[in-house]
Amino acid sequence: HKLEEVNVIGIDEVQFFEDDIVNIVEKLAENGHRVIVAGLDMDFRGEPFKPMPKLLAVSEHITKLQAVCSVCGSPSSRTQRLINGEPAKVDDPIILVGANESYEPRCRAHHIVAPSENEKEEM
Repeated sequence: HKLEEVNVIGIDEVQFFEDDIVNIVEKLAENGHRVIVAGLDMDFRGEPFKPMPKLLAVSEHITKLQAVCSVCGSPSSRTQRLINGEPAKVDDPIILVGANESYEPRCRAHHIVAPSENEKEEM
């Protein structure tokens, strides 16, 4: 299909794209395409997940969905990364490919980011 014939463009897992996706999305929208993106706004540390802050800033409509905290049942706003059942450390890589990790939704109160090995030694 030619791009001119496409009305809607959907991009999932947009948090894994580089910041240049913002310019691409804007150019598509300026050319009359409806662009729908989906992705996590924060990484497992609870920090903004690139390029989401910029995409949120230029969005015309935002729908923010929340899961249910796996600990208490409250609305979750965070993603808990577990490695072998334990919270990931603050200095673990943002993206792990093929690692033995799992994720679960957590509220602010139950979201845990383990200190790095260096931080543990300083305590």
